[in-house]
Amino acid sequence: MRVNYTLPGFLPTEAAPAETARTGDGPFRARLKFLPAPTWNWESLLHLEDAPVNAAWIGPPPTPAGFEMRDAATDRLRWRQMLDRQVANLPDDPAPDAPRGEDSAAIERMLNLLMRFRDAEDEITARYLAEAEG
Repeated sequence: MRVNYTLPGFLPTEAAPAETARTGDGPFRARLKFLPAPTWNWESLLHLEDAPVNAAWIGPPPTPAGFEMRDAATDRLRWRQMLDRQVANLPDDPAPDAPRGEDSAAIERMLNLLMRFRDAEDEITARYLAEAEG
């Protein structure tokens, strides 16, 4: 038994020969401006000559508007003043029968930690200044 895999009206035919390219200098061809062929090499196509994009080549982000640069001494003074204000607001000797919340105990522990940190910073600064003088 023979099977016919073609449909009537859709029989394959020979391909028509391709039209040859025209090479004449007609009026339209004279109007065209031909660009020279690019002279790229594979390094430029892959952008290998460009600088790599990493942290060493990318600069810092722009400074936001309204941002002022302060030195370490000014920041240290601001933190000391803030800590002194907060410590002054603590009650010196709370009544033993007064109920103390868990939040107030945590705040007091944090302020004590900050005061110890301030004292350690004072010692380090004094030691540094003593070494610098003598």
